[in-house]
Amino acid sequence: MVNTIYFYWDGYIHDSRRKILNDCVYSTRIFNPNDEIVVVSNSLKQEDFDPKYRILVRTWDLSLFDDIPLPKSLIEEHYLTAHPRERSDLIRLILLYKFGGSYIDTDDIAIKPINRTKENLVCRSYDPHTCHYNNLVPEDCISGTHREIPGYDDINIFPRNDCWLNFNPRSKFIHSILTNPKVIDSGKALYIGDGTSWQSLTLEACKSNQINVDYNLGLTLLYLYEDFVSASSPWDRCAHGGEMCDIWKRLPGVDDHEWGFYKCDRETALSFYNEVCNKYPHLSHMWLHSKDMKEDWLIDELDETQKYNVSTWIYDEIKKQINK
Repeated sequence: MVNTIYFYWDGYIHDSRRKILNDCVYSTRIFNPNDEIVVVSNSLKQEDFDPKYRILVRTWDLSLFDDIPLPKSLIEEHYLTAHPRERSDLIRLILLYKFGGSYIDTDDIAIKPINRTKENLVCRSYDPHTCHYNNLVPEDCISGTHREIPGYDDINIFPRNDCWLNFNPRSKFIHSILTNPKVIDSGKALYIGDGTSWQSLTLEACKSNQINVDYNLGLTLLYLYEDFVSASSPWDRCAHGGEMCDIWKRLPGVDDHEWGFYKCDRETALSFYNEVCNKYPHLSHMWLHSKDMKEDWLIDELDETQKYNVSTWIYDEIKKQINK
């Protein structure tokens, strides 16, 4: 198994966003001390990272797209000129396809070591989540019977593309995504909110490949019902229940807050953190959805007498480990 972990960043980055990126990369090192961690970037430099965390920065050029099942003309015409956000959706697949390993987004902070027991592990949501972005309905999604934990078989699940773990080089699963005719037929760089996106193509690959053989599914990324996530879909408002909804709604005083703005003390948040870490065997990262737009995440030292979002307390706990 390849134990290289990839991050990708290109373009300008201001100081507050850089703090989020550094914490995501450094936390991944804290929980995975023996892995090679690579930031693929043409804008960040090796000297931008503290040497004690042993982060490698590697540049890329058009040769990255050699020996892949996509024509270079498609890359040159649509992806080299695309916004780095859209380009990253392709580059993560290329990195995993050519070299193997794991790919983590630069707004996913590590909260637990990567579990190495499953190969070719695709991130899943709790439910149909944002399938409507791609004009899909819950019935189009993956059967809930494929959860790695018992229960909730009646609620289908949707793949995410931001935290894929333990891929083997030349994965049949990724090959089937890259060779989907819709990639070329789209005539542009795919966007997450279009009818055809890398997530919708991943869903097709999940259906056309053999689960537990060509790929595995698992909850690798924790995302919480806070800020804009809490309004992304009826599922994220817990209108239809579900596995994470049942945990979230047991939080003390949750009904006393407007949905998406729950605050609590440190003990409550860390109890939740321990519960989900124990429940989900493949969980390794938490999505910092609002990045540096969430001011509480940028506080160096929280006031222990105050209440904050659950994510803020968890992030603070991870920062304490980074800064030991």
